[in-house]
Amino acid sequence: MGSPKLQCSAIFTVTANAGITDRVLCKISERLDSEWRKLATHLGLSAAEIEHIVMDVPGQTENQIFNMLVKWRRQQSTSTDQRDVLCTALMEIGRMDIVEDLIEITELQGPHTFADLRQQIIDNYKLTAMTIPAHPTLQSCNVGIEQFFIPLHLGKNIPGKTKSERSVTLPERILFLDETQHIILKVVDDLFNQEIVKEIKILLCGGAGTGKSTLLVKVANSCITLGSKPLYGRFELVLWIKLRHMQQSSCVLDYIFDQILARNTKLTKHTVKRFIADHESGIALLLDGFDEIPSHVLESEKGVYRVQDILHNRVLTKSFVLVTTLPHRKQYILRGHPNYAHIQTFGFKPHDRDQYIRLNFPDDADMGEALISHLKVNANIREMAVVPIISQMLCLVWKNQKSLPERITELYEEFVVALFKRRNKDMSDEQVMSNMMSIIDGLGPVALQGLLDSRGERLMFKESEFQSDIEEGRTVGFVQGETFQCGPGEEVLISFPHKTIQEYFAACYLVKLLDDDENNFRHQLEQIGDGNVLAMEYLLRFCCGRSEKAAGLILDHIQGMQGDKKKLQRLALLLLLESGSERLATKLVRPNEVSCKSNKDLKSLSYYLQHVTPPLDGTAFCMNVRKQELTLLRGILLNDSMKSAGLISVNYNLSEQEGEELSLLEETLGVVDKQRRAQLHIVVQFEAKSWFDVERVSHSFFCMQEQIGRLCLNMYQRSPDEVIDLLKALEGCRLGWLTLYHTDLHAQMGDVSRISSSLIYLQLPACRLVDDDVKDLISILPAGHGLGWLNLDGNAFSLDAVRALTRHLQGLPKLRVLSLCNIGLDAKLVRQVVSQDLPHLKETAAKGDFRA
Repeated sequence: MGSPKLQCSAIFTVTANAGITDRVLCKISERLDSEWRKLATHLGLSAAEIEHIVMDVPGQTENQIFNMLVKWRRQQSTSTDQRDVLCTALMEIGRMDIVEDLIEITELQGPHTFADLRQQIIDNYKLTAMTIPAHPTLQSCNVGIEQFFIPLHLGKNIPGKTKSERSVTLPERILFLDETQHIILKVVDDLFNQEIVKEIKILLCGGAGTGKSTLLVKVANSCITLGSKPLYGRFELVLWIKLRHMQQSSCVLDYIFDQILARNTKLTKHTVKRFIADHESGIALLLDGFDEIPSHVLESEKGVYRVQDILHNRVLTKSFVLVTTLPHRKQYILRGHPNYAHIQTFGFKPHDRDQYIRLNFPDDADMGEALISHLKVNANIREMAVVPIISQMLCLVWKNQKSLPERITELYEEFVVALFKRRNKDMSDEQVMSNMMSIIDGLGPVALQGLLDSRGERLMFKESEFQSDIEEGRTVGFVQGETFQCGPGEEVLISFPHKTIQEYFAACYLVKLLDDDENNFRHQLEQIGDGNVLAMEYLLRFCCGRSEKAAGLILDHIQGMQGDKKKLQRLALLLLLESGSERLATKLVRPNEVSCKSNKDLKSLSYYLQHVTPPLDGTAFCMNVRKQELTLLRGILLNDSMKSAGLISVNYNLSEQEGEELSLLEETLGVVDKQRRAQLHIVVQFEAKSWFDVERVSHSFFCMQEQIGRLCLNMYQRSPDEVIDLLKALEGCRLGWLTLYHTDLHAQMGDVSRISSSLIYLQLPACRLVDDDVKDLISILPAGHGLGWLNLDGNAFSLDAVRALTRHLQGLPKLRVLSLCNIGLDAKLVRQVVSQDLPHLKETAAKGDFRA
């Protein structure tokens, strides 16, 4: 016969088009008792109608109930109304058990089931969790979460495991911080893996713009397509709560009805509360942005399932909770309930940052790769770009300008405004600047004091060092506070998101100081001298970018210094560019030697050449250049001031992308007048992942040797086959320099001989050379050869082989450098042999390096 429920299931059914049958009403009559009168009232029957029913069948309660239900049903217009009204009335009198039993027995479906609640929430996520902002401040600009989500670099703190390696200098003492050690989570899913994160309460901390909210969008989005068991099969219901939207109540039920469910939902708060209570262990609460909920809302006593009670584990203690916050608010949560898994987000890993950049340039891969290459040679911006909002800003600027601003001050102004506007979207531009600068004015003095501290720069501070309230600064992400264990006590320390942000705020304060009190400005400037001026590069650049007057005073100050003139000249060029002032070019001393190691150096040199009165007689130039800087190089070579320059050496680094790079380089070098070609030296560098094609490379080399004075080849960690094939293809090419680093050249020195006659510079470090190879090397460097530099570091030779080499090198009259470091011999023995055979070469501080 089967169970009673199975029998009932066969008898009592409700179809989509039929009303509630007599048999269903009979079943309800069997379950109700004295509360049937209350149900009748909720169904709309009058007291007189109820009494008439009682009089018709006195003493027969079940029949009275059935007659009441039949009478009510006759008053209903449609089958849908009958189901909705009856279920609602039963829940209102507290008989949810009858509703659920009927749902199970009769397969009744409608807007009163837990499945319907879940579906309504998923429907909301289909509208709200499908996209993420493509712009930090424009709400209307969005992209698909599936296409643009990049995993975050997450670390889980290991409870009770700390290390005290980091020291912090405070005004009154030096502290050693007990920093919690952590393990790296490999994927986002690890957050919900109980073997890795054992707790069901998770506190996710990170600075402003580090991707916390985007991660929760991704989690909510994952619930859309996972059917009846959202979120990795662990949870029946996922509630994504944006705490910044809680402006009146911190009750989760209020939020569900105000922000998630449709306005015309048939669900009631009573129903939803019961659903949550009945499924407590299957609920996941995603609480987004605890630092954004107003304090008066958080501390309100009204409502059930309040955020504060959830976080402090007073209610829904069996539910999973993932709450995100800025670091300075985590202690409030931990004081109420310490048993949270503490997860930190560090933003992107470098390769994920690069992938994010590529995603932002779907129609122009070269432009994305150019930005990635630009970051490789700009260390500070590269470090900052692991913060998702900074990567986002860089992509937006790069798209619009095809480059980053020449003046870095402009870029940081945009960063800071974007951070501020994220929390103040409704302010006018005028309000933004006024309120933002008020906060910066309060942070600037401490930022500057930390940079100029006589004991060394300070990047962390006590709250008491700030004269003004820093809460607003923390709210918008200009500073971040965190509580550290320091021995038996705790210390709340404040820091800026990045050192360059601290330098920017310090510069804002310095420029304001100049406007208010020039003598005080000069006094602060005097604290920057020969010993620390190079470390103050960004502070000084930001000052120059914000004030031409400040730039003039700073350039005068630098010109009077006695330090490394080449480094000071480089700094002065950067400051001139940042100032954007043509007239200040006259303040710079004309250089004897200019070294451009990065993109910013090339830009500053280009700007200087445009505004200095030519010529620069005899000045030597050394420039590192990549594909995206060829236009800059062309402009520099064509400048009138370069016509009487001395040696111009260009180190060209090939990118990873196959293309016409070498052809573009040839074209660029072709702008140099024939009479000036002898002064132009080009070093082409192939790194481990650089694009490489033997035929195209050899063709370009033979062409370029006719355009310049000296052509050089450097190859780092390339395969022996690539190297040998290229050397064969270059036979007869007049190479001046050859560097082959970390390439197995054992028994291959004969191939080097194809280009050896023109070499003046030969470096073969870590190329697995042994004694037999020394014999071959000797044979390709005949007496009288013009070689001036030989580097054989990191190979393995006997003392006899070294002695044979040095005796042969006596016949090379132009040899000025010989490097034999780490060749498997006692450095003293090497020194004795070299000093005996090549007495004109003296050992430097590096053992095994000998120079004339």
